[in-house]
Amino acid sequence: MKKTYLSLFLIGFMSLAGILSSCGNAERDASFEFFKGETYARFQDWDKAIASYKKAIENKSDNPEVYFYLGNAYAGKGDYDKLVESYKKAIELNPKYLDAYFNLGLAYCAKADYDKGIETYKKAIEIKPDSALGHNNLGVALHAKGDYPKAIESFNQAIKLNPKFVEAYYNAGNSYSKMNNYDKAIESYTLATQNKGDYAAAYFEMGVCFNKKGNGVEAWNNFGLFYFFSNQYNQAIESFTKATQLDKNYPVAYNNLGVVYNKMGNQEKAIENFKEAAKLNYVPAQELLKKSNVSW
Repeated sequence: MKKTYLSLFLIGFMSLAGILSSCGNAERDASFEFFKGETYARFQDWDKAIASYKKAIENKSDNPEVYFYLGNAYAGKGDYDKLVESYKKAIELNPKYLDAYFNLGLAYCAKADYDKGIETYKKAIEIKPDSALGHNNLGVALHAKGDYPKAIESFNQAIKLNPKFVEAYYNAGNSYSKMNNYDKAIESYTLATQNKGDYAAAYFEMGVCFNKKGNGVEAWNNFGLFYFFSNQYNQAIESFTKATQLDKNYPVAYNNLGVVYNKMGNQEKAIENFKEAAKLNYVPAQELLKKSNVSW
């Protein structure tokens, strides 16, 4: 493994040497320090990365990219005041630096300064109105501030721009849930899982919504899916079993139990539960058993 890292480092160094040979002294030194900073950052040695980025700035103070990466290094250390200062300088040098706006907005939200976060994301959207990420991030800031209707508007705009944006569906679900609109929340979480079948967090939040609606069967089934996709198989079995105890005629939970037992290598229990699902006319279980020449 060490040899791999060394060879990659040497390739980068040789490539950099060609670049440096065509630069003046100050620009050459700045480029070299920037390269060092990136290298230290890859190994999360934030103090050395920061020191190198600062030296790069001393040699060439008008490069917005160096300030951006300096901000990232401060983020690695959790120094939000310094990273805000760095991102703002990057934007000052390049008023259309979209990534700097995104990271600056995230920093403001991390500091619970949601108004500034919202303002920053709105500026990013002005630069790139068709940025699904920008609208999603604005929604996150609005949600954090407690403005759930406007947050939903932003998430919906992100989805309109990118119908496969699973996080936007999930975030919209969170905002609907906060408004106690559990049906719309479940609809949003379902769309998230349809686009990303193993989205564990969405299944958990769906379980919470079904529980609040008084539907214990669906609640436990979704909690089971959360545990399954979190690789917590014993808890998944407990949850799916609770769903079958609440409704002995609920085939999906039996089928899900079969999937978990199969994953754990317990074929006897897997077949037993697939049979229960098949008896309740659950087609996927029936098709699976047919392929294995197992009757039910």
